Amino acid sequence: MTIRAAYRHSRPTAAPARLSAAEVWSVARAVRGQLAIERAERKLELGNVAERVAQLEINDIMFDVAWDLEHEVLNVAGKPVMGVTEYDKASPDCVMVSVNGPMLAGTEPLLRSTIAHELGHVVFDAPGWVRVPPAAPAYSATAPAHKQGDPRETRANEFMGALLVPPTLARIDLQRQAKRQRLPASVRPSSIVPGAIAFDALRLDREAIEEVIFELAERYGVSTSFLRVRLDRYDLLRTGRNWDLD
Repeated sequence: MTIRAAYRHSRPTAAPARLSAAEVWSVARAVRGQLAIERAERKLELGNVAERVAQLEINDIMFDVAWDLEHEVLNVAGKPVMGVTEYDKASPDCVMVSVNGPMLAGTEPLLRSTIAHELGHVVFDAPGWVRVPPAAPAYSATAPAHKQGDPRETRANEFMGALLVPPTLARIDLQRQAKRQRLPASVRPSSIVPGAIAFDALRLDREAIEEVIFELAERYGVSTSFLRVRLDRYDLLRTGRNWDLD
């Protein structure tokens, strides 16, 4: 299966332009549309990613992806990391992705989010490596705590978030859950998702909010903290966090 996507980029180097969060989410939506078995699917199946994402065509650049989800993964310093995406010009048309199966065993939400994060690196970082092969092997490692301020990590995280919990679906499900819980909407609609009502979590019953978050996290196959961040990021459920929307 060939996964296809496109976004603003440098033609000579294939490096991504400075993409907005909405642009990254749009790419995630395009990729999800090719991976989802059903259009209304919430919990995106990624366990068979090696078979389903074996080849990509990004901005007209085609390359293969080799996945390893079974072995321990170490960074260049020899420390365990959750995942790594690598490129070596010795294999010019192939990108290698390793996800630390032993470390993430028994933590399905974290395993799925790590796979989605590494796929973000494949989509946005690999085309540049293939177009202009670096002199030394290139890689991007995902540690338990990501580097702050690294645009590649920020971009991969936004891709991961929108791939696993798309804003349009999150909007629908949150509104349904809020209706069941009889939660009053904010007077201010979402500033991120056009036309969506929003909720001010700090003004609502805590137990009701926690139940909504738990139900949605279960439905999407992510952790409650992951789900909370995505709803806040989309300005659907405001928890008081300030976001840099650039």
